[in-house]
Amino acid sequence: MRTKALAILAATLCALARGEESVVPEIPVGESPFFILNDAEENPGRRARKLLDSPEFEFPRNKSSEKSAAKMFTSFFTDMFSSVKIGKPGSSGSKLVVEPSEFSVDDRREVTVRFVVQNRTNRLLKLDFPTSQRVEILVRNPAGEVIERWSDDRAFQDEAGVVMINPDERIQYEERIATREMQPGVTYTIEASLANNPEFTKTTTITPSGRPRPLPPAPQASQQDRAADGEG
Repeated sequence: MRTKALAILAATLCALARGEESVVPEIPVGESPFFILNDAEENPGRRARKLLDSPEFEFPRNKSSEKSAAKMFTSFFTDMFSSVKIGKPGSSGSKLVVEPSEFSVDDRREVTVRFVVQNRTNRLLKLDFPTSQRVEILVRNPAGEVIERWSDDRAFQDEAGVVMINPDERIQYEERIATREMQPGVTYTIEASLANNPEFTKTTTITPSGRPRPLPPAPQASQQDRAADGEG
């Protein structure tokens, strides 16, 4: 049938080229590649377009809608893991390593912090995160004050996420922290944890070497503070 239709088209074009005034081509039949359905109910393309334009397929603009992509995604994974046995976070282990473990503040502006969380159970471990942040790293001085916070210099998306760890497997996060606030000969505590999962927290200590650094100037009291203390 395709060959017949092509032959008809070729004959028509030849007739037009010869200048013939009366050309009546044969109307293509249903099996012809030139056959077009005019009825919207029988035309698959038009029927699909009509269906997509219906209210049932209108994409919800509201994130809280039950038909939103986020809700559908969460529902899908909730149903998928509903029959999976979830292990308790307390039965898993973590490991924290700082590299290099010995360094001079004169030579190193940053050190690498590697945080490992391992699932030591025979069940799947599920970790929930409210944003795209997965880990937090703090540097504390001997007084316990935070002098460096890894997340301060970073922006995170306001999108919840889930991390699943299979039995006997692990996840690893490797980040860098600055040494600009560290003094040689002082022992600092490095604390790493999973965001929104404080039960996964690990600490270690480091004592950098190097030449003494000038101490930062003490913050000056404002005029309002001095007035509150009774100073002129």
